[in-house]
Amino acid sequence: MEPQQPPPLFKSWGLLVLIIAIVLAIAWLPMFSQPRPLLGQARPLLAQARNDPYVRYPAPPKSQAAIKSLVGEVVSAQGAKLAQAVVHLKDKKTLEVKTRIADAEGKYVFKGLDRDADYEVHAEYQGASSPNRNVSHFDDRDEIFLVLEIPAK
Repeated sequence: MEPQQPPPLFKSWGLLVLIIAIVLAIAWLPMFSQPRPLLGQARPLLAQARNDPYVRYPAPPKSQAAIKSLVGEVVSAQGAKLAQAVVHLKDKKTLEVKTRIADAEGKYVFKGLDRDADYEVHAEYQGASSPNRNVSHFDDRDEIFLVLEIPAK
């Protein structure tokens, strides 16, 4: 008489594969049911963009490394500091103009300027204007100092 083999637990390989697939699906289900952070945030924006073709998104904030400052003084032809002079800074690409009024010592400050932009700056005082000065994106200083001289009338 032949030795008896124990009864097979699974009669076919198909049943074994099916049981393994079910166990893995149950184990991995929580991992795939969690929303992914990037896709979860993008879905409302995409839905909004589909509904409104004129929607504008704000530019991402610049890092500290992408920002520079322009500081300086406004002086007369004789070298006197000119308080209350108006200083205009124009972004050459966007044509946006920022304006500051010089303090009692003739000093002005423009902070938060884009390193990748070129600027043009000039000052006005009692109807007279200084020549335009350029601030280049090639200038890699964090703080640029410019003296704007207003010629005598």
